[in-house]
Amino acid sequence: MIDLSIIIVSYKGYERLQQCLGSLSKLTGTLLTTEVIVVNNCPGDILFNSVENQYKEFRFIKNKVNGGYANGCNLGASYANGSFILILNPDTVITEKSLYDLLSVAKSNASFIITTCKQETENGKQSIAWGPFPGLNSLTGFMRALCRTGYKSQIRFREEFPANIFFPDWISGSVVMISAENYKRLGGFDEDFWMYFEDVDLCRRARNIGGDIAFCNDISIEHNHGGSSRINMKTASVTKTEVVISRHIYINKHKDGIEHFILQAFLVINTLTSFGFTALAGIIFFFIPRLFLRTVVYGRIMEYYLFAFIRGTWLSPRSVNYLKTTLTGSVK
Repeated sequence: MIDLSIIIVSYKGYERLQQCLGSLSKLTGTLLTTEVIVVNNCPGDILFNSVENQYKEFRFIKNKVNGGYANGCNLGASYANGSFILILNPDTVITEKSLYDLLSVAKSNASFIITTCKQETENGKQSIAWGPFPGLNSLTGFMRALCRTGYKSQIRFREEFPANIFFPDWISGSVVMISAENYKRLGGFDEDFWMYFEDVDLCRRARNIGGDIAFCNDISIEHNHGGSSRINMKTASVTKTEVVISRHIYINKHKDGIEHFILQAFLVINTLTSFGFTALAGIIFFFIPRLFLRTVVYGRIMEYYLFAFIRGTWLSPRSVNYLKTTLTGSVK
């Protein structure tokens, strides 16, 4: 059996994707056996064909719809033959040694359902790839600072494990090592999420069944953010809106009772307030793209809240599961 199936979900951003695939093409197979599965989430984009022709040793799958990150990962995983799966962003650069070390840690610790490593930009700056589960004390940056539930609070060690490993609540979906057995056990990523928080949700479910989320701080992978999510203003406005939507989906799934109501209400009020001021500035200074982007995002968020009220669901209209519910007539 193959040691590791590497799954990459791509949406344009071909320059970064080619760098990633270029690094993977240099794997010798002496330390571990791998297969690379690339899912194209941009149906009908003919530029993808040139990438496919360049790397014939890899498997390329064309998604019929842009079903989002969770859907793309699950589609790729359905073709995987490895004993372990590595979900990998297309804006990463990989070495064989880092893959081998990460897989070795995951294999040798049965309690580690999800394992990841340090991510650094090409300039050597480390990105924050972990965090606390969403709650009233951690839902926004202000609340994390006020309640001291920020990212530093997540660097938790255990005496029975080496000092280079810590255990946060969740880790980023950009680098996720998980056994194929556990991926199936968890049902993969939840396709209620179109983009963002699908990784937080997966970690929550892994913790719910008694598993550990392990971060290896002595293993590093190069990760240069924004390859697909910041291509142009339209794409950026969609992805930034989905961050808000996915928070609501997560709360709806994992919170109940009065806590559910308070968190949903707090998030709506906070979002409309915080985005409202900058959206107004974007109208005035429309000639500044970064400010005008906030105006566009605010409009999309207002449309989403209206949609959620009318349809009675927090799901994104882009999510695969919402499209399924429109066919069955039931919503979440």
